[in-house]
Amino acid sequence: MNPVDVALDSIWPAELRTDRLLLRPVTPQDADVVRELLTDERVRAYLGGPASPERVAARQAAYPQTPGAWAIVRITDGRTVGLASIGADPRSEGRAEVSYQLLPSAWGGGLGREAVGAVVSWWTATVPDGGPVVAVTQATNARSRRLLESLGMILVDQLDEHGSRQCVYTPGGDQDDSDLRWLGLTAAHLDEVERRRGAQARATAAGQRLPEDLTILIAEAASLLCPACHGTYGRICAREAGHMPALHLGRASDGGWVAWLEDFPV
Repeated sequence: MNPVDVALDSIWPAELRTDRLLLRPVTPQDADVVRELLTDERVRAYLGGPASPERVAARQAAYPQTPGAWAIVRITDGRTVGLASIGADPRSEGRAEVSYQLLPSAWGGGLGREAVGAVVSWWTATVPDGGPVVAVTQATNARSRRLLESLGMILVDQLDEHGSRQCVYTPGGDQDDSDLRWLGLTAAHLDEVERRRGAQARATAAGQRLPEDLTILIAEAASLLCPACHGTYGRICAREAGHMPALHLGRASDGGWVAWLEDFPV
């Protein structure tokens, strides 16, 4: 189990309070708010658009069972106005990711900043050895970036994900983010690094004949190549058929030469 998940299991459930908010674990009674957040075009503008009914139902069932998932409740009227969460960052082992969503009716008053600040402060105080904490938002999401920067979070990396440029923020201050920068580099730019190490030079003659546009590669041509991992992330291994080591060399979907470690066939 991821160490972030282990830490959460040991300290969950938890309630957090700020001047204006109560953050409490999500319950089945929050299903309407979950649906509203997942289907509102304004909320989902930088999150891939409104979710499908199947996705909504899955999240409605999962949130109450998920350590680190809070409903954001406005104390003045007791209304649930959003969700906040912290959990294992799928991009990097041992790294925690904080995220939030607010209903548009709660925008503009600093409630998001209050909620995210409470989650980050709680995590760093409760799990002092919990590793790096990040928040990831689209580069074009100016509102979210301003919120994170207003909390003193600093931009430490950028990556391409879900078809958009993403910005990775982490709390500033005295935190040493050198490890975080390295993790981001290896996760986001491994193909580029390996390309510079000479993947093209190490490819076979069959690989050298691969077209830059892999969509036109016919089955006969593919049969000359390594049968392992064709299509993973758009990559095709340029080694000759029968070769199945951990190291693969070939072209990415954009035609660029890459090398990658892969043990799992598609």
